[in-house]
Amino acid sequence: MKSVISLWKNIRGKTPNTASVRTIKYMFPMFFGAIVVLFASIIGSDKSYVKLVPSQTLVMQGENFSVDVYVNAHIPVNAIDVRVAFPKDKVQVLGIDKGGSVLTIWTEEPIIENNTVKFSGGTFKRGFLGEHLIGTINAKAKYTGKTEFAVTEAQLLAGDGAGSVVAIDNESTESKTSFYIYDQNEDPTKISAEIGVNIVGDLDGDGSVSIKDISVFMANWRSKKMVYDFNSDGKMNFIDFSIILARSFFN
Repeated sequence: MKSVISLWKNIRGKTPNTASVRTIKYMFPMFFGAIVVLFASIIGSDKSYVKLVPSQTLVMQGENFSVDVYVNAHIPVNAIDVRVAFPKDKVQVLGIDKGGSVLTIWTEEPIIENNTVKFSGGTFKRGFLGEHLIGTINAKAKYTGKTEFAVTEAQLLAGDGAGSVVAIDNESTESKTSFYIYDQNEDPTKISAEIGVNIVGDLDGDGSVSIKDISVFMANWRSKKMVYDFNSDGKMNFIDFSIILARSFFN
């Protein structure tokens, strides 16, 4: 508080009242927060992407689970075609839930063909902008082991009246999601510790991304003892910080 009052005296030449001190005291973190949000919005703003978000990363054999499919559009998109592959030897896809989907017109109903789920449709007018749910894949765990769902094909078309192809970030780490199926005789806590590094942002191996993982990330960002490179660009930087923050919101 004294440092704040001293700063005010140097600027204004007089002692501020309590309300003024509070304003100055909290202005700096608010300003920094605004800069972080602005900087994060600039990163990745030149490409769109498809993201897979699982309901859980550890699934017991015989349990049902789901994978949400999102599309983020950096320019208005009015038509999409997305293919998501799954390991049919490990999981059984029970159906597709399109409730809450941003798509309002379907060229065909979401279908399951061999080991692929297909989403194809569009929206009225110019389309959508930003991140939106396309659909939810409902599945059942059949056999134990590590497995994953992955986007194998994706095409986004702009709502510009010309059907222009929208650039997609094919290197996005969120276009696939890994999880582990275990049986009732296995200890999920132990499994989580063993596979935790394979869950993007789960640095302490507890099966989720939380403030603890963010703390570990920040400590290593300063010390450089460990490099957590989530987007595989060879560096540990603000983009990786943005990724682990985003992942923490889905737990």
